[in-house]
Amino acid sequence: MLRDSLLTGYRIWGVRRVRVRTIAGIALGVAVLGVIGLWNWGAASMAAGAAVVAVAVPKFRKPAPEEISTLRDDAWAFAGERIAFRSVSEVLDRKPREIADRLAARYRPGQVVEMVLWIVATDGTGQPWTLVQDRYGDAVPSVTATAVGLVPGACDPYLEAQRLSLAETGLALADVVVVGWGTDTSLDKQRDVIMVIGQTSVGAEQLGSHEYEEGLRRSHLVELHPESVARSLTSVDARRWQAAAVRGLVRCLELLYPGAGPLVEELAVESWRSRRIFSRLGRLTEGAGDREGLVVNPVVLKVIDGGLTQEPEERAALVHDRALSWEATPRAIPTRYH
Repeated sequence: MLRDSLLTGYRIWGVRRVRVRTIAGIALGVAVLGVIGLWNWGAASMAAGAAVVAVAVPKFRKPAPEEISTLRDDAWAFAGERIAFRSVSEVLDRKPREIADRLAARYRPGQVVEMVLWIVATDGTGQPWTLVQDRYGDAVPSVTATAVGLVPGACDPYLEAQRLSLAETGLALADVVVVGWGTDTSLDKQRDVIMVIGQTSVGAEQLGSHEYEEGLRRSHLVELHPESVARSLTSVDARRWQAAAVRGLVRCLELLYPGAGPLVEELAVESWRSRRIFSRLGRLTEGAGDREGLVVNPVVLKVIDGGLTQEPEERAALVHDRALSWEATPRAIPTRYH
């Protein structure tokens, strides 16, 4: 069921919402300081100063364990690849109000982040499917989640996911799950990303392939099953995938099939390794068949009019074009076995 917009407190001076618990704590603190002030103004002043320091310098407070990244660098190791995503918080088991509070504490008002949304639909047999988005407008074609858009960092992610889905695909979401957030440095960009999974009541048969208005993007259906997801991931080079989209897709699959993450990783590692090797060999041999023949000018001795004379002799070195094993060549290339 779709979660409504969260009440996070009262809006103070139109800047941000303050929780009722926080307001009650401040009122109680003022009352206590007033009672102490009736007894001793010096003690009340010292207590007020300590309270101001504790509130104004939050860095002295120990961060929550879930806010500490489990990774030591800016990459996530998956299927033999270094996926450029650093997880900051995983919030699958958190309450909606707590998630909104954490986002409000992490991002200042007006700060914009990116939301990566995977939309899930089921067919007549109950099998879940999702839409994978291909982008062609950038310098390098990329692959990402069903919908990607900019949202305020301090937001209600459930409401923003609904808006993003309607704006990008026209699909209303029946349920929203916030996976977490982190830093994405893939595709030559760095941005904070909120990962979300949305369930729609529209049948997967009615989704089909979605064409966007500008014609530079399209989406295609992928069955949410370990083998199908692994084939989709390895259909392109790992560097063409948006890192947060890979993370969200794997977490989405793990929600449907607990323990499916290691299986997808095992199915994808060999294909991605082969693509990586072929890509490296392609870069090494790029342009090898287009080189002009090298000219070698050896000095030879010739007998002219009964005497020895040294003259350079121009010879064109032959360049043998070799085809790689996976290339389809239009002509037969002789080898020692033919």
